[in-house]
Amino acid sequence: MDNAKYMDLIGRYLSGGLEPAEKEQLMAWVEQNSANRKLFDELIQVWSISGRYEDEPFQADVESAWLSLENKMDQQAAETTTRPAGARVLPLWQPRKLLRYAAAIALLLAAGYWALNRSGSGSEVQMVEIGAGAGEQRELALPDGSRVILNENTRLAYAEPFEERRVLLWGEAFFEVEKMNGKPFAIEAEGATTTVLGTSFNVRAYPGEGEVKVSVRTGKVALEQSGNAASKVLLEPGESAVFIKAREMVEEVAISNADAWKNRQLDFNSVRLEEVVEAVERFYGINVEVVNPQLLNCRFNGLFAGPESLGEVWAAMDYTMGLQIEKKNNVYYISGDASRCQ
Repeated sequence: MDNAKYMDLIGRYLSGGLEPAEKEQLMAWVEQNSANRKLFDELIQVWSISGRYEDEPFQADVESAWLSLENKMDQQAAETTTRPAGARVLPLWQPRKLLRYAAAIALLLAAGYWALNRSGSGSEVQMVEIGAGAGEQRELALPDGSRVILNENTRLAYAEPFEERRVLLWGEAFFEVEKMNGKPFAIEAEGATTTVLGTSFNVRAYPGEGEVKVSVRTGKVALEQSGNAASKVLLEPGESAVFIKAREMVEEVAISNADAWKNRQLDFNSVRLEEVVEAVERFYGINVEVVNPQLLNCRFNGLFAGPESLGEVWAAMDYTMGLQIEKKNNVYYISGDASRCQ
C-alpha cells in the first residue's frame, strides 16, 4: 500500500469512517517506525486546527487543488494585515515544503474538509504565527484577550478567526487565559492537549525533548494525550504533570520552578534535590549528574533572584548541605554524604 492510501486511511480515521480492519492496518503502519508516528501525530494536530471548518464532502482533483492552493497561499502571504507585534501571517502550510505538507492537504481532501477556503461562506482561514528566537522572550495578546509569554526558541500559531480558542505550540510558554462564557481554551503540543477555561499555567513542549510538561499557577488544567480522553489528568494550583512521548502516557509529577525562566528567579522551599537539579538544569541550560543516588531525597532551601550566578547556587548548596560539585567534560557532578541531610 502506498503513502497516498495511508493518507486516505488517516483522513477517514479522523472523520470517523474507518472500518476496524482498516484501523488495525493503519495503526500497524503508524507503529512501523518513528517517521510514520511523527507524521501521524502532526496530522492529528493539523486536524485539531483545521478539521473543524466543515464543507460538504466533494471529489477533488488533488493535483489541481494543490496548484491552486499554492497560488492562494503565495497571495495571502504577500498581503499586509494588522497583527500582534512580531506576528507573521501564514497560510496553513508554507508552499515550499511540498513533500511534507502535500500529505496534510491530501488528508483534508480525503476526509472531505477544506479548511483554507470555505466555499460559499465567504470566509477564509489563515494561520498567524509568532516566534521568539534564541535568547529572546516575547509577550503577546491573543484575539480573546488571553496573554502569552513565549520563552526562547518557541513558536505559537493559531487560526483566524479565533473561534475555536485553540493554539499550536512548539517550545515553552506561560499562559494567562481569559474566561469566556465557559468556552474552553486548548494548546496542542507534541502529541499532548492542554485544556482550560480560564487560568495561568506553564507549558514546556520542545520537539527535541521526550516530555511535554505542564505546571499550574492558578485555576484548573487538564492534560491528555491528543485524541485519548481516557489519559486525561486534572491539575490544580501547584500541581504538575508530564506527557511522556515514547510511552504515550500522562502522569502527575513534581516540577519545581517551572516558570523560573519568566520570573528570573529560583525559589526552593524544602524541595527534594532531584527537583532542584532538574530546575537548575533547565534554568542554566546545563547537565548535572548526582553521583550518590541517596542524595536525591535530601531537601534544599534557597532563593536566588536576579538570578545569581550558577557558582553562587553551587556555593549555597555546598554550605547548607555539604555537597561537592565538580565539572568534567561540561557535566556537573554532585557528590556528598546523604546522612548529613536526612
